[in-house]
Amino acid sequence: MSPTYRSFAKVNLHLEVRGRRPDGYHELATVFQTVDFCDLLTLELEGRGVSLEIAEGGAPAGAENLAHSAAMRFLERWWPDGGVNISLRKGIPMRGGLGGGSSNAATVLLAMQELLGSPARAQDLELLARELGADVPYFLVGGTAVGLGRGDEVRPVAELPETQLWLATPPVGISTAEVFAAWDHLTARPATSSIGRLAEGSLADWPEVAEGRNDLEALVVGRYPPVKRLYDARLGSGASWVRFSGSDSTLLAWFSDSEASTGLEARLPAGCNAFRARTLTRRSCRELRSVQ
Repeated sequence: MSPTYRSFAKVNLHLEVRGRRPDGYHELATVFQTVDFCDLLTLELEGRGVSLEIAEGGAPAGAENLAHSAAMRFLERWWPDGGVNISLRKGIPMRGGLGGGSSNAATVLLAMQELLGSPARAQDLELLARELGADVPYFLVGGTAVGLGRGDEVRPVAELPETQLWLATPPVGISTAEVFAAWDHLTARPATSSIGRLAEGSLADWPEVAEGRNDLEALVVGRYPPVKRLYDARLGSGASWVRFSGSDSTLLAWFSDSEASTGLEARLPAGCNAFRARTLTRRSCRELRSVQ
């Protein structure tokens, strides 16, 4: 039987934008956290080259899919005469900044490393992940981690305990390029803060995450009225803290009192979706990755 792997989503608990880099990307400081939404990837070592089937969901097939690119580059470097058939079932909501495509790419790299007896050194696998996309290296790590540079310089830190988050999406798409372009034209920007407490492993629990921020949040709320309505509804819902995840449209909320979240879906503006997710530690990511 061909093995199947869970490919988990992520959220960003904190996002600082520190300026534009010479390579055109933006310098970031972010805090990643794995959540238990997942896609399913089934791999079969067979033939030559890469075959990708989208068994469920609306993801692109072929070379434009990061899972396909990850498999092809792995084969080129460590098994040039081999091949793999991949079946992908989407479960992570798309276009919400939850990292589904990047997670798929990293899961393919980890799966092929496992199936082929670890032909790649860890540092070479990380370099390949960085070539594939800025978020891909994080998914080789999982759990709670700091991302610097483009977000691809990943440092695992002390884990936050597993908890439940509420995620919500508005009925509108967010243009990441447009939001970052608007940030470039700001005359007054948030001061650079320190995420040293987290990097040192001294951020112990979820109430302290309220100290984080998202430098793109005000821009997104100001430019998209449906997002503002969702944001205002969340602020009035009794959540301990509310924040946008990354540069896309997913809004996070954490409730210290679980009863305060009762009936939350019914209190959202029209067209918005809400769903619960559980955060995962690195150990949980490893233990749950393979589907039995």
